[in-house]
Amino acid sequence: MKKTFLTLLVAAMGVASAFAQLSTGEPNASVLPRTGNRPQAGDFGMYLGASVTQVMDLVEMNKDDAFGDNIFWALPVVNIKYYMTDNWEFRLGFEFAAKATTEKDAAKDSKYGSYKESTNVNFTRFLPGFAYHFNTNNILDVYVGAQVPLGFNLNNESSTDVYDGKKYTNKFSQGAFVIGGGVFLGLQVFVADLPFAIGIEGGYSGHAKFENKGMTTINDNGSKYKYIGRVEGYHELEDYIEGKSSSYMEGTWGADAAITFTYYFRK
Repeated sequence: MKKTFLTLLVAAMGVASAFAQLSTGEPNASVLPRTGNRPQAGDFGMYLGASVTQVMDLVEMNKDDAFGDNIFWALPVVNIKYYMTDNWEFRLGFEFAAKATTEKDAAKDSKYGSYKESTNVNFTRFLPGFAYHFNTNNILDVYVGAQVPLGFNLNNESSTDVYDGKKYTNKFSQGAFVIGGGVFLGLQVFVADLPFAIGIEGGYSGHAKFENKGMTTINDNGSKYKYIGRVEGYHELEDYIEGKSSSYMEGTWGADAAITFTYYFRK
């Protein structure tokens, strides 16, 4: 009788321990529960996911001649999450794209010289933010948060034309600073017994872009000129303007949404 009672007691303690592990999402469990294992304070994760607005940014950039018909040339939005507490999460996203093109044309007759054109474009974004998670169970994770996109665009173009022993160079440089903000509501579901979650985020976001008109620097066989804006050819030399390029602001706001894929690492 005593052996039977002890056997039942040990079995009951095992069940209670397993139930406690499932409900709290113990991050150090050797075998994760079937419904997933919710991150806790000290855990961090990495997720991939680009929102509609971020994808449209890259599509707009691709409309420029520098990108031709290439669309999927950028890294996806890579984000790192760190759980400061069981409910509060700090996140930092990073998005980067760059492309360089070069065209050369050498004439058969050396008298006419050669032509070379190159373009370098850079698109960089940092997305710091935070989120508050409401649930403490393992099945569904609902959260709200905010983030502040920061970044810049750089565009450098240059051409060199050699004709009849004379050299003509045209260099154009343009930059833009981008800052924005957004709020979002998210939901993620933990997959099986893996530290992996699939989710969706939706919210309202936007950004302001402070872009200058660019600066063109021309060296016409030793004679140097500077212009505000883009200048092409010899016929505009009479519009010579010395000085720094002026800037203007452009803003974009609207609803946004993203699908996320997250892998969680244990502390």
